[in-house]
Amino acid sequence: MNDPEDLAWLKEMVGSLLENMATRVENLEGLLSLKNQKDIQSELHQIKGVAANFGLAALSEVVVKAEALAKQGILDESITEAKKIPPIWQTTREELLKRFPN
Repeated sequence: MNDPEDLAWLKEMVGSLLENMATRVENLEGLLSLKNQKDIQSELHQIKGVAANFGLAALSEVVVKAEALAKQGILDESITEAKKIPPIWQTTREELLKRFPN
């Protein structure tokens, strides 16, 4: 990334990712406590899309599994899997901030 415009664009995209995922993870944590299958599945689907768009493999793997379990109606296992998302995101977030400080 030698082009300043490319770097600025990438920083903007990472900033957008950080904001979006902060909201998504917060939403998910609230939904997990409510145990509403449809809402959990919907939020997991949104997170899956974000993770896929940014190539976040570790996060994507867990979200795909949690969403599949929710779709199958295996809610307790889906919730157990989904609870892994916040710590994975936190680690990912820290790595992104190291590479793209504000």
